[in-house]
Amino acid sequence: MNRRSFSGNTTLVGAGLAASSVCAAPPAGGANREGNSPLLRSMKGKIRMHKSAAVLCLAVVGFIVSAGVLPAETWTVESPNGKLLLKVTDQPALSISADLNGKNAVPASPVGITLKEAGKFPGVTHCTGRTTAKIDETYAMPVGKRSMCRNNANQLTLDFANDKGGKFSLILRAYNEGIAYRYRIHGSGEDTVVEEQSGFNIPAASKSWFANYSKAYEALYSEHDNFASYTNDIQVPMLFCTPGKIWILITEADLDGTYSGARLKVADAATGLVAYKLQDQPVSVLPWTTPWRVAFVVDNLNALVESTLITDLAKPSMISDTSWIRPGTAIFPWLTGPNTNNMSLERMKQFVDLASEMGWPWIEFDNALALKDKWGCPPEKWMDCPWFPELTAYAAKKNVNVYGWDHWCNLDTPEKIEKYLAWYPKNGFKGIKVDFLDSDNQRVGKFRDDIARACAERKMLLSYHGDITPRGLQRTWPNIATHEGVLGQEYFIFSRIRPTPAYHVNLVFTRNVPGSMDYTPTSYSEKRTYSRAHDSVLPVVFESGWQAMGFNPENVVSNPAREFLKNLPAAWDDIRFIDGEPGKFAVVARRKGSDWWIAGINADAPREIELKLDFLKEGIYQTTLYHDGKPATPGVVAKDLPFVADPVEVNAGKPLTVQMPAGGGFGMVLKDSAKK
Repeated sequence: MNRRSFSGNTTLVGAGLAASSVCAAPPAGGANREGNSPLLRSMKGKIRMHKSAAVLCLAVVGFIVSAGVLPAETWTVESPNGKLLLKVTDQPALSISADLNGKNAVPASPVGITLKEAGKFPGVTHCTGRTTAKIDETYAMPVGKRSMCRNNANQLTLDFANDKGGKFSLILRAYNEGIAYRYRIHGSGEDTVVEEQSGFNIPAASKSWFANYSKAYEALYSEHDNFASYTNDIQVPMLFCTPGKIWILITEADLDGTYSGARLKVADAATGLVAYKLQDQPVSVLPWTTPWRVAFVVDNLNALVESTLITDLAKPSMISDTSWIRPGTAIFPWLTGPNTNNMSLERMKQFVDLASEMGWPWIEFDNALALKDKWGCPPEKWMDCPWFPELTAYAAKKNVNVYGWDHWCNLDTPEKIEKYLAWYPKNGFKGIKVDFLDSDNQRVGKFRDDIARACAERKMLLSYHGDITPRGLQRTWPNIATHEGVLGQEYFIFSRIRPTPAYHVNLVFTRNVPGSMDYTPTSYSEKRTYSRAHDSVLPVVFESGWQAMGFNPENVVSNPAREFLKNLPAAWDDIRFIDGEPGKFAVVARRKGSDWWIAGINADAPREIELKLDFLKEGIYQTTLYHDGKPATPGVVAKDLPFVADPVEVNAGKPLTVQMPAGGGFGMVLKDSAKK
């Protein structure tokens, strides 16, 4: 507690000496405050003391105050299930920490923000109030890992003021699977954030999985034994496993155009401090609420992979009627022929026919690239192309929707939106992929808001390409089908840095946790180091509202995945993480209606796994197992393994044993037709 928390000895006595802060209030909503001073605890209830003794007591307390050795003040808020405890203390500096199941999981970590006008928080401040709240709401998501989500947390808000009249609030939430905090700067007028002092201290000797920061968030997630020695910037999210087997994932949520996106940096190797680093210095009008600083804190990976925490923390939907928002699996011609497949109406019709046959309701058409311009020609050139509207009309007859492609610089002003974006729905396009955003800065953040709103007004779905990882914007604007923010299979075409089996596994526990991921699977590149079965099941392992597939009319003919991926959903009703571990393997089940798609991928070591399927309805299921076959000769590498489809019987009450070679995978679909 700062010495300014006291207004004098009279206030201290009036509080009964135990409630030593003007922040004192009865606990509610899972929150509490503790006075930790032994002196104050020993005096509690001893109001009937001799007058001279009382005077002596006041003199002692007054000496403590003047000497600056005040007792620490601690406030707490616990998760709804009572297992996770978030603590705030003000000595020796304002900090937060978290305990899981009674043991410390996140050591004391700094909080703070500095603004040009309002100054530094906490700085020389005193606590002026405390409020608590229970958060418990359900909300629908037309896109994502779960169609109905529950936002359930306990919230604590601590209000502070400084000697210049500046007022700040520290808002904290405890969820069953993590903690979050943000700042609110009160007042009026415009202000600028200079920097944040926010971060999380990670226990020493923790393993970590993260990717080097890139402006397009296209880098490989890999394992690190000593994250504290890493000197480069790191993109969110960042995953840790502590020596006590606690999983911590750090990211941010509820980022919009009022703020700057953040990356991470190891700021203090000695304490393991991972700090937030802003892209630029955002400017806004007060009052101003910053994005959430988020740490998942769990003792099992199910709670991490299945969580909707990032959208829980985001602002509610800005779209009242979402019935027109229908995400779905898409065919992506560019992925299998960037220099040929978008160049003629005849070729595009072949892809439309294939999408229709597969039951996929979308096709991506890179209209700005169709006229043989590598980076996309000016809009004036392709807006007059006569066969583009003919393509969308042909697709509509086949019940296939078309979304286009454009460079964000063609849409970054209201005038350009009115001129160019309006062209799309007028010519039969139902959505758009906006590319090359490549920044965390506030200007691009504002563009994301503007283009999401503009697309919603025109009932268009939207994808951000060449862009940051999700921060919850899909809840606020549910017409956002997906984000890229990932190194995908396009890298087989133009780069020596390529996806690996271990990287795919790591994505399940890192990048795909906070939201949709436009990875663009099933290219079946000859440069891959994993099997065809592994590649074929990625559209189930990974979630994306537009699951852009790399099939073409030629490679689908003899592909066993053809039947597995027919009518594949891209927005799900539920998810189950079945088994796995970063860098090793991952098995995920996703439900649409009453049907379950189950898929697993393996990294670099062959393994036999037993899958517990007790989440299924009781009964016997007859299905097909799509998996890697045995090679005819020894020494066959993963990419050349045969891909087979075998009938299999699944008993919901018994574990299912599955073999996966190095770089292998498997998948199956369980329809709600079990024999009981």
